[in-house]
Amino acid sequence: MYHMTVYNLNGDVLYDQAIDAKSDDEAKEIGFAWLAEHDHKEKAHRIINAKGRLISFKPHQVHAKTGKSTEKA
Repeated sequence: MYHMTVYNLNGDVLYDQAIDAKSDDEAKEIGFAWLAEHDHKEKAHRIINAKGRLISFKPHQVHAKTGKSTEKA
């Protein structure tokens, strides 16, 4: 069992659900497909396994000089 959480620019949770997969690769495949289907590929997200190990992580993208998000709202 795996779990995926997706966040908006403010850090609010957009999606927080279990992923039924048999392997890390399958969990990533299912998670990435969901992100693409819901137009959230650029959003910050994480996928973890049942023991809490990080399988995939995409942080918010921040401009190094301004400190502002480079993500589109």
